[in-house]
Amino acid sequence: MFQKWLRAIGKLEYVQGKARPKVACILCAIRDDDDRVKSLKVYQDKLIFIVLNLYPYNPAHMMVIPARHVTKFLDLTREEIHHCFRAVQGLQLLLNDLYSPQGYNLGMNQGKCAGASIDHLHFHFVPRYKSELGYIDIIGKARVVPEGLENVKKKVESKIHDYLTPEFFTNF
Repeated sequence: MFQKWLRAIGKLEYVQGKARPKVACILCAIRDDDDRVKSLKVYQDKLIFIVLNLYPYNPAHMMVIPARHVTKFLDLTREEIHHCFRAVQGLQLLLNDLYSPQGYNLGMNQGKCAGASIDHLHFHFVPRYKSELGYIDIIGKARVVPEGLENVKKKVESKIHDYLTPEFFTNF
């Protein structure tokens, strides 16, 4: 039925740089609403912005990104660190409401040798579920995401400002 693998259309070309837009930094371009990049941005304020991952592991796999172009965690200010991780807490509350995941992964790849494909620091935020492994995962050796990006984006955008309010970031 399946060959040795299933393909994520466009991902190989993206990873190889062939399908990447010609911009200095793709995340800065998303932050700035540059028309040359596909934007799945769901939130933005003066310190951070949040986007859905274009190639998600699960529905609502997001990235929390400092608005300032920075490449190293050590270069973040105390305010940026607080804001990024407070946003992660807000996203947990939001996704607990929307999707009821049983766990979360939070990750950062700093530098190419650590797996970073974008030279702008960002934090992956991935909701996880008990029964993620399915038939396609095992037989096709691929991940199947059961909900489309546009539907997830609409759900998240409709509620994110209920969770990430200015007061949320200051009342801790």
